[in-house]
Amino acid sequence: MNSIKALLKQVILYIVIICALILIVLIPRDFTVAPLETKGLEIHYQFSWTAYGENITRFISGIWNHHSLGATQYERVTVEDELVRYVPRSLQIIIPAFLLSMILGILKGVYDYVHRYNKRSILGNGLTWLFQSIPDFFIVVCIQWGVTLLFPSLKLLSQNTSYSFLLPAILVSIYPMMYTARITSNALSNEDGQYYIKVAQSKGFSQKRVIYKHIFANALKSILSHTTSIMVHLVTSLLIVEYLLGYQGLSYRLFTALGYKYSAEAVSFSLFESGVIIGIGLVFMSLVILAQFTGYLLKRSLRIL
Repeated sequence: MNSIKALLKQVILYIVIICALILIVLIPRDFTVAPLETKGLEIHYQFSWTAYGENITRFISGIWNHHSLGATQYERVTVEDELVRYVPRSLQIIIPAFLLSMILGILKGVYDYVHRYNKRSILGNGLTWLFQSIPDFFIVVCIQWGVTLLFPSLKLLSQNTSYSFLLPAILVSIYPMMYTARITSNALSNEDGQYYIKVAQSKGFSQKRVIYKHIFANALKSILSHTTSIMVHLVTSLLIVEYLLGYQGLSYRLFTALGYKYSAEAVSFSLFESGVIIGIGLVFMSLVILAQFTGYLLKRSLRIL
């Protein structure tokens, strides 16, 4: 019963977030620009409930009558066409990055826990703290520069190769991996001093067996509770990596959908594609929901075992 209530709360929360996203994106963006007597421009914006209502009505009508989120800036290209084109490209990054974040992050967390009180803690908690402290874009730029300098013959930054997703996937997984390592190390530390650990140690079990067979098995449930947060970190990292590398995936398309025209006489959001933004937002939200559902199923399977 408690699980059902928690699930319903999450469903309601996601519905509220989706509705909020739609309402924010559909806010009218029509404003005028007037030149000042001195250098510069003066921008005038006046919110109109009438225009806002028309945007919402047009959006709902498109879904109801045409079963579409709308058109794009390209002739005869719908939002769904763009999603079909760009979603697979980003999934090539997100899926490997999620697996790397979980598997290598957990192994890194175990290493941090085992070596937390010796000299190797520099490569353990110290390295984890370092990568969590440095901004994502700085790491991306440094690795991009290093790859270009050390491996000029490999077209790792090209999108015309079958392995073009490898470097972006690794870059996207760095921060979520360190986040997973931190929660894994903390989850293992929280099990210290438990009665079952003392019993296992009194039976003469090795430290490795105690950690992997007893401590880790109990801490894994706590780790899996963070799959939603890990996916959120992956999505935010994806926004940075695709933009800096010019990788044409969902995030790259999202930035182009936010475009506007600027001239000395006017500024307009004529290239602002509300349907594309909403569609990409729904895809990202679906990935977060899927990650949470996956974590829930894995936790249930652990209870059964």
